[in-house]
Amino acid sequence: MHTKMWTLLTLSFLATTLGVAGLQHPLAAQSPVPSVVTVPVPRSLTTVRLVNQTAAPITYEALGDTQSRLLMAGDEVTLQNLNTPATLTFFYDDIPKDRQTGEGLLQAALGVDEDTGTLDVVISPTTALDADVSNITIEANGNVFVF
Repeated sequence: MHTKMWTLLTLSFLATTLGVAGLQHPLAAQSPVPSVVTVPVPRSLTTVRLVNQTAAPITYEALGDTQSRLLMAGDEVTLQNLNTPATLTFFYDDIPKDRQTGEGLLQAALGVDEDTGTLDVVISPTTALDADVSNITIEANGNVFVF
C-alpha cells in the first residue's frame, strides 16, 4: 500500500498564497439599491393607484393601513393617505406562485402622476423570474423600491 505524504503549511505561507491568488484588493462595499421612482410625500402621507392588468383577481394590502383586499381583473383602486413608510404587497388570489415554471408571477410598472403626486402601480402578468415583484416600499422621503 502506498501512503501519501502531507506537508503542513504555515499560516504566513497560506496568507501569501491567498494574496497572490487574487484577494489582494479589499472587497468593495455594496452600494444600496437605487430607488425606482420618487414620489412627493406631504405630511408623511402618500397616495397609490393600483391597476390590475391581469386576467385574474389580485389580493393586495397596504400593511398597517388596510386589510387584505381583492382587486378584480381590469379594475383599479386608489389608496389615499397611506402612512409612510408604506409597504404594499400583492399576489394572485387563486393562482399559486411557481417560480420554476414561471406561473403566478407578477410585474409592476411604476409611474408618478405629476399633477397629483400619486404613485401609479400597473400590475401585469409575467413569466420572467427576474421581473417578478410582490412588494413595493415607499420610504418617508418618497423613494420607492420594488421587491
